[in-house]
Amino acid sequence: MARPPASDDDAALRWDDLDDPSYSDPSLAALAPESADDDAAGAGSATAEDAAEGLDAATGVERASDAWSPLVTLLTALASAVYLAYTVGWIIGIGLVPLSGPTLVIEIMYQFSEFLAIIAAPLWFAAVVSLTREGRAAHRFGWLALGMLVLLPWPFVLGLLR
Repeated sequence: MARPPASDDDAALRWDDLDDPSYSDPSLAALAPESADDDAAGAGSATAEDAAEGLDAATGVERASDAWSPLVTLLTALASAVYLAYTVGWIIGIGLVPLSGPTLVIEIMYQFSEFLAIIAAPLWFAAVVSLTREGRAAHRFGWLALGMLVLLPWPFVLGLLR
C-alpha cells in the first residue's frame, strides 16, 4: 500500500482547517447571512425564547457567558471563604486532639490522615469550581453545600463544645 504524502500525516494535529464541515463557531454564525431554506426549516436560527433563556441554538446548552451573574460570583466567593475557614478549623482542631501511636506506622498513618483532612476542603472547592464551570449554578452550589456538610471540622467543633 502506498504511503500518503507527508503533509497529510499531521492533518489530524492541526486545528486551522476552517473549511472542515464539523467546524462550527457560534460567533461566526451571527455574521453569516441566513438563506431561505434555513428560515423555512428553522434550522440554525435561535428563537427569542432560547436567547432569553441563554441557550445555544445548535446544542441547546446554556451558554457560560449568559449563565454567570454577579450574584453567582459573589456566592462562589462566599463559599470559598467558608472552605478557607474549614481549612483553618481543621488546622486548629488537629492541634486540639493530640495522638501518639504505639508504633511508627500508626503515627505516620495518623499524620498523613491529618494532612488529608487539612487539604480536603480546598481540594473539594477547586474540584467543584473546575468541574462545574460550564454547568448550571444550581449544580455548583449543590456540590458546594454537600462539601460544607461532609468536610465540617469536627475536632474544632467538638473542642468548642467542651
